[in-house]
Amino acid sequence: MSWEQLRSIVLQDRAERAYWRAQPPRACPNDGTPLQSGPHGELHCQHDGYQWPRDKALPGEGGN
Repeated sequence: MSWEQLRSIVLQDRAERAYWRAQPPRACPNDGTPLQSGPHGELHCQHDGYQWPRDKALPGEGGN
């Protein structure tokens, strides 16, 4: 494997992370239940209080 191939893998990973970070979640990251739409356009979990975009973060990253 060449350095250029490794660089390509890193760049692709960055692009995919940016894409998924910009997408609203379909399910609660804590328990997997579908998120419900709120009156002001936010998405929330009826079981544990998770709310997007308030609690927006990928696993392993700090909250925003």
